[in-house]
Amino acid sequence: MRLKKYDNSIGKMNKLYDIKTLLLIAFLAVVTTVKAQDSSIKWAATMGGSFINFSETPGFDGEGVNFQIPNLSLLYYIDNGFTVGAGITFTGIPKINNFYTNQYDVTIMDFFGKYDFGLSEEKWVPQIITGVGLLVKDKYSRAISFNAGVGLTYWLFPRVGLNGQIVHRFVSEKYEQNFAGHTQVSGSLVVTFGESTGKRNKRRTGYGFTTN
Repeated sequence: MRLKKYDNSIGKMNKLYDIKTLLLIAFLAVVTTVKAQDSSIKWAATMGGSFINFSETPGFDGEGVNFQIPNLSLLYYIDNGFTVGAGITFTGIPKINNFYTNQYDVTIMDFFGKYDFGLSEEKWVPQIITGVGLLVKDKYSRAISFNAGVGLTYWLFPRVGLNGQIVHRFVSEKYEQNFAGHTQVSGSLVVTFGESTGKRNKRRTGYGFTTN
């Protein structure tokens, strides 16, 4: 009986990792496809990591700081400082010796919007962020969150920058046995791609997204 239960657990873990692998492949495929098919639109992709302190969060008994690596997102610049995007965060690396060990597997899928106060081509770009998220704990426990936060991008080069974000997730009380409100801190490398007919290319100045 114990052996059967163990085999079932292994099967569930393998299935979960298969899903995450497929999501990662899909993300990379979308980035490659967009770059190949549309050379006139400004896009960006980010890759990094994040952490959440669950030490006082209901539903996460025994957990402290939970690290999520990787943290991936795809962004599309609309106009006038507005950007929309989608992202996924999951526990791809549940443990690093002498650094951390996650007690729970956390997967987060987000849809969000950002506003940068019209500073899209500056080296330092502050942002306000809002959106919704689907939270999944250990594959089966789920919750919906409404998110609000702030971010800051520093462009090292016209197409490559570093981004940091602090986002608070507001979760309904009906999900409290699995999730509760919490704050996620993340950092990532951000890269813009796709040729642009916008004014930045004409002037050969500026950073990040072109503004027209």
